[in-house]
Amino acid sequence: MQILKYGAVRLAIFFAVFALCVVLRTGWLWAAVVATIVSFAVSYLVLNPMRMRANRELQNAWEGRRGAAGKTESEDADVEDSYTQGRFMDPAEMHEFTQGSEPESAPSRDDSEQRRQGE
Repeated sequence: MQILKYGAVRLAIFFAVFALCVVLRTGWLWAAVVATIVSFAVSYLVLNPMRMRANRELQNAWEGRRGAAGKTESEDADVEDSYTQGRFMDPAEMHEFTQGSEPESAPSRDDSEQRRQGE
């Protein structure tokens, strides 16, 4: 919700500056450029705490953290965990498994040449 509040405040600043520039007859292009620069500067300098809260909320959403998981979500996660537990090898376990049993390598070229010479 903080993201929406921060975006709405930034847009309000942009449109207020844009309208002021249009009233002062600076032209549409210059009004947009000036409104963009001013809204960026004001939001960066004045709205920093709001921006940080919105950033934290967005970061939590991307990382999958939830405020409070519902009962169904928790049950689903438990069922998925119990289903996959023990079915797949951990990459560290796989590395130990492959190092313990090295397959015999194919005969090298030198070995085959030595056999031919011996015959």
